[in-house]
Amino acid sequence: MDMNEDLLDDPEFQLLIQKYLEYIMKSIPELKAKLNKRNFEEIKDFGHNLKGVAKGYGFDELGKLGGKIETVSSSENFDLLKNLISDFEAALNKEYQLFKGKFQT
Repeated sequence: MDMNEDLLDDPEFQLLIQKYLEYIMKSIPELKAKLNKRNFEEIKDFGHNLKGVAKGYGFDELGKLGGKIETVSSSENFDLLKNLISDFEAALNKEYQLFKGKFQT
């Protein structure tokens, strides 16, 4: 997490972060299903949204991966997208564990 420490001290903002992380964690199976169906346009939209929103919450690495997912979706490179989605899932799990360790009892 790379964000303003003042925001991180705000319990309401912490709740927003938690809800956002949980929301995108739940999207992983759907994202994988879209890949298996070769629905590259919807994967591209997901990557685009991730790129903007994740960075807004201070998750720069997730945002960068979203940008890569968006770009690679245009080329319809299944194998590279599969690897990027796997990288995204690992990075997301890491961020979630860091968040839980820092803010939850």
